[in-house]
Amino acid sequence: MFREYLGRFNDFWSGIYYRFAPPVDVPGFDEAEDKRNIDFVDFQRMSDDEFRLHSIPSLRILDEFRQLQLKIYKFRRKIGIPLAVVFTPVFVYLDYLLLWLQRGNDDGGAGLTFAFLGALYWWVTQPKRHYARGYKMKMLPRIAKMFGDFKYDLEGKIDMDVLEPSGIIPNHHKYKSEDYFEGQYKGVEMQFSEIQLKERRGSGKNRRYVTVFKGLAILMDMKSKKFLGHTILDSNKSSIGEWFKEKSSSMKRARMADPKFEKMFDAYTNDQVEARYLIDPLMIEDLKTLQEEYEGEQMTAAWYDSKMLILIASKHNHFEPADIFTPATNTEELLSMKHEVSQILSLVDRLQLFDPRVVEQEKADQNNGPEGPDPLLNPLADKDRLQETRSI
Repeated sequence: MFREYLGRFNDFWSGIYYRFAPPVDVPGFDEAEDKRNIDFVDFQRMSDDEFRLHSIPSLRILDEFRQLQLKIYKFRRKIGIPLAVVFTPVFVYLDYLLLWLQRGNDDGGAGLTFAFLGALYWWVTQPKRHYARGYKMKMLPRIAKMFGDFKYDLEGKIDMDVLEPSGIIPNHHKYKSEDYFEGQYKGVEMQFSEIQLKERRGSGKNRRYVTVFKGLAILMDMKSKKFLGHTILDSNKSSIGEWFKEKSSSMKRARMADPKFEKMFDAYTNDQVEARYLIDPLMIEDLKTLQEEYEGEQMTAAWYDSKMLILIASKHNHFEPADIFTPATNTEELLSMKHEVSQILSLVDRLQLFDPRVVEQEKADQNNGPEGPDPLLNPLADKDRLQETRSI
């Protein structure tokens, strides 16, 4: 009898404890052991249906974790609303007192109400973040392996020393990254992740950090091929385009083969011939599709050294599982995440069409003469050159 009451007592306090301090990791999930197990499975040869079947045991474990986090979230939401109703007026009054006591002080301020509501929201929604983190740690490494020698790191990042020479990274003081993928696809080294850049502004008590970029960064390095110049494509026609126009003597506006794209993008380069091959209609269509796929607000790209960097600004969070109310066993959501990765890797096929030998040959022909028809005035000639590039 005593043991029965003791067991009920432990269950009661365990339930209370888990509602206030839920487990962060998926029960029974060992990240190091899971990585070793993944290495013994050939995900790359799996079809979508085979991947679904293979993932079901893992998804069932994740669904148990989801249900636990969902119960905790509902409990916190239930008590969070009354807490907000009761304590918000108290903190509003305290803020009023602080402002009254600091009257005449230009550096005075108050923000207890916002701090309280922000902390309460963070606490209530924490189970959602725990579930998303557990899902990604369990499933995204498997999705990465479907594309070959790829790895996934929840908090990894692309080295900023590699990104800055592109000329399209905004000034910033803080660099945050998540959902980092790295590997080699069809001979091209790739890194991509969601990044957030913040710039420090103001001074003293007015110092604050403002987000200057939030979205997706995709870096491709061909290694075996090196671009002859430096080319930038920008869909935000009022930002870096104007800066380069006024400040840089080496970067000139690039004339694109299709005039309709000049109305949508600004292009700058120090190699006009190469730029025509890089920014061809098919490449632009691929970039536009990628921007739409990732709900991008604007897009910037740069070709430099042997690299291509694409920045897609977006408020949407990518590589995220479905909402906590959706069962983890829903394999459609899993394949949707795989499709997100696949869309990025498809850019490699377009990038591999570039051959610097074709550009060098055209430059030699222009220098030696006689000059043929200007491809900017003769779209058919430019189309033939693009076709030649694809056939090499």
